[in-house]
Amino acid sequence: MSQPDDKALVKAVLAGHHAAYAQLYDRYAPLVRAICHDHTRHLADAQDLAQDVFLRAYERLHSLRNPDRFGRWLVGIARLRCREWQRQKHREQRKRQAGQAATATGPAWQNDGPLEQLRHLVAQLPGKERLALHAFYLQGHSAEDARRIMGLSRSGFYRVLQRGRKRLEVLMAREREDIR
Repeated sequence: MSQPDDKALVKAVLAGHHAAYAQLYDRYAPLVRAICHDHTRHLADAQDLAQDVFLRAYERLHSLRNPDRFGRWLVGIARLRCREWQRQKHREQRKRQAGQAATATGPAWQNDGPLEQLRHLVAQLPGKERLALHAFYLQGHSAEDARRIMGLSRSGFYRVLQRGRKRLEVLMAREREDIR
């Protein structure tokens, strides 16, 4: 039995079948959480932001012009919400540091395990490349779904994915050299 596409689910939600939104949530929650984690570097904050993203999307679902593009629209909301969160954190940090000299220590991620180190390296990639890697490799979306979410042609998606892999390779090589 095939899963309904985004368009059918969005129309069902707008028609009052709120359970259809749960299917959209299940489909996109891992990707949204990954985007949020890229920005926050903290699991609890990322989960809170992801919930906020889905709440905002639900409240504004009626404004979505093309239900086929729900995934891309949702990713846009996630990115916007993460930028808002970062600005808020920077403001709070500046207030705390007013009048104090910041102490310089090594990055905390160096003491983490390999998965956290990989996440740190992926987070250094440009946005499109990072999103392509998350959608395709980490979230397990098919290439077709991932390229649709990103709004790219098939060849464009594969180019972005290849660039991301190459940059990640270079970052990993530098990391290995720094450890030696």
